[in-house]
Amino acid sequence: MEKIEPGRVPRFGGEEPSTISTLPSSGARTWWSRVGEHLRNWRYIYVLIGLALYGNSILRARFRGLSHDHILNNSPNLEGAKLWTEWEDIIPSEKLKWQPCFGIYGPNLQCARLTVPMDYSRPLNESADHPKVHLALAMLPGAGRTQDPSTYGEAPLLTNPGGPGGSGAFFVLSRAASLLQVIAGSQYDIIGFDPRGVGASTPKADCFAAPNSSGVSGRNVAFMDRLAWLANGQGIGLANSSNVALTQLAARSKAMAKLCQRVDAAEGDSSIFRHIGTPNSARDMLSIINAWDEWRSSSQTAKPQKPEARHPPTEQHTSDDGENSKTSLRGKLVYWGFSYGTFLGATFASMFPDKVGRAVLDGVVHADRYVKPIWERSLVDADAIWDKFFVYCAETGAPCKFYRTGDSAEDIKKRFSEMLALLEEEPATVLVPHTNFPAIVTASDVKKSIFFGGLYQPIVGFPVIADLLDHIARGRLDEIAQGERTASLCGNFTLPVWPDDAMRGIACGDKLHKSNENATELQGRFEKAASYSWFADVWFGAEPNLGCNGWEIKSKAPPMRWNDHPGHKPALIETSFPLLVLSNTLDPVTPLDDALTMTRKFANASIVEQDGLGHCSLSCVSGCTIAHLRAYLNDGVVPPPPKFKSDSGNEGQWPTCKCPQKPWAPLSYTAEELASGSSLTESHMQAYEELSAHFSDFTLTQQLDYYNPLRRYIVERSALASSYM
Repeated sequence: MEKIEPGRVPRFGGEEPSTISTLPSSGARTWWSRVGEHLRNWRYIYVLIGLALYGNSILRARFRGLSHDHILNNSPNLEGAKLWTEWEDIIPSEKLKWQPCFGIYGPNLQCARLTVPMDYSRPLNESADHPKVHLALAMLPGAGRTQDPSTYGEAPLLTNPGGPGGSGAFFVLSRAASLLQVIAGSQYDIIGFDPRGVGASTPKADCFAAPNSSGVSGRNVAFMDRLAWLANGQGIGLANSSNVALTQLAARSKAMAKLCQRVDAAEGDSSIFRHIGTPNSARDMLSIINAWDEWRSSSQTAKPQKPEARHPPTEQHTSDDGENSKTSLRGKLVYWGFSYGTFLGATFASMFPDKVGRAVLDGVVHADRYVKPIWERSLVDADAIWDKFFVYCAETGAPCKFYRTGDSAEDIKKRFSEMLALLEEEPATVLVPHTNFPAIVTASDVKKSIFFGGLYQPIVGFPVIADLLDHIARGRLDEIAQGERTASLCGNFTLPVWPDDAMRGIACGDKLHKSNENATELQGRFEKAASYSWFADVWFGAEPNLGCNGWEIKSKAPPMRWNDHPGHKPALIETSFPLLVLSNTLDPVTPLDDALTMTRKFANASIVEQDGLGHCSLSCVSGCTIAHLRAYLNDGVVPPPPKFKSDSGNEGQWPTCKCPQKPWAPLSYTAEELASGSSLTESHMQAYEELSAHFSDFTLTQQLDYYNPLRRYIVERSALASSYM
């Protein structure tokens, strides 16, 4: 992989003021012409692999012709950024030092590596020997930015795509930033960061990294070991696939815990696993905010700012954060977090309530349940969403590939159950197209594909799942199944982002109490989880659940306690600006009831219910939801807080937005949708649609097993379906 020289950035410990790298002239070649030239170079083959696996919507979106391309052109012209950037070539610093980066993902992107304490009880200014974390940050500047830091916004819009363990830097690099700018406003500088232990942040939470695994060849060995471990467990299936499956999965969980513990012991107090929990990531967000303020203040033209007053509860507030703003966002968090990102946002708001400027929590994790040994009640809506598949398929008719003439919803459901039962008895055997490689497709593969590929984004996913089920029913799985072969990975290679164990490390580090239960105890927990949903076997085996059984590494900083004592009702958390919570009526993993419970923890927080199906508001393009979001971020307009009927239940009244979309129905922007917000345009709707597709791609590549033979088909078909919404 070609090495990239860093821009003019002083080395760590230097005394030069923070700068942004010199911007090239506007006569630079076009972005796509440079991409085409470099892609002809063999050294970029693994960049293409990364794009195929992690960024299906990147190149697709370049040709959608969205009318917001002018936003990029109004930003600093960074066409001189080299096509590929190695994160290790960006010199980390305790000050923000931005440089052009990753031209392959588009023009105008900037990257930095911010050095923060690994242990905040051992600050870096006390000793240079204290352990450090280098956070990977990626930014798309807002409109009208120059080389002068004071031209940048008072507060960037930070985003986290979920996980835990999702790469915010990659999420922003691969198209999300420009879409977020259209939705939120071109005045925002969009920043995605890799939380500690994740992605390009270092040190990396990698349990397969041996002491001699430095360099490309060392990483190759660790990666191949990881793939061998994954392949070894693929045949076990889900927790109830057999009478020994749960026992085997539990043993693998404890084996991984032992492997991670060995890495942790070797690193001692400098082990990232002891400091990877969410509270430290919240502290890192505050460090980013403070570093941003210092960077902007390094300009000679920086203006003094007024502090933002705390809003009294029970009122609806508005503020003008434009050129003549009455309140300032300086030193405040402006944030949009999805899924696990809502837990991170809620943790920040709890720890630093006076630092909240704007915080959108979208698809909200129930904090009290997430920190328990098994996060079991989150699936209470999953079965209702899957039942909708059969209803929509029957109503749609022939366009639903799994439909047969005269079918009712019950007919389709019965045929599905019978087909899955056959796969449980005898998995399907397939020959991977264009290879001499066999594979098997199990009921577990299908069920996981339905859960993550269908329930998370039903509007896009249900047609894809129907097509998959039709291939199974007609005995045509050979046409779509694709096994992952390791022969192509032999020799030295590199990847855009190397895999890690951050999801396990963060989730297990956040648990209030460690668990090390035997098979009998785990079986009891599973049966309880199964009482909530048919998909419990998918969720139970996930890393934030069974994956933490046997985890012994103790977090140096204690996890958030939230409501671990049911009889204790803590006081409301009063933030300097009210939180905005977004939730679908039916969400497969973060139900509306959980969102309402979390809303009640924060004084004057507001919730908007989107009357749709799927995970996070991005599962549907609703002009009403977008209007609420834009009004909140741009004008400080907070919808009325919910009015609950009692102190104990979550029944009551709150704003609700309709979801105008349905599976198998083309998306059209109606006059009613566009009129739901005074400044809402078709470009905003298109950007939300594109962001939805990108979020779906991102989630699928993160959640579906590497060796699931249906994985690539589900990801690629979902991306293709999204492009025709």
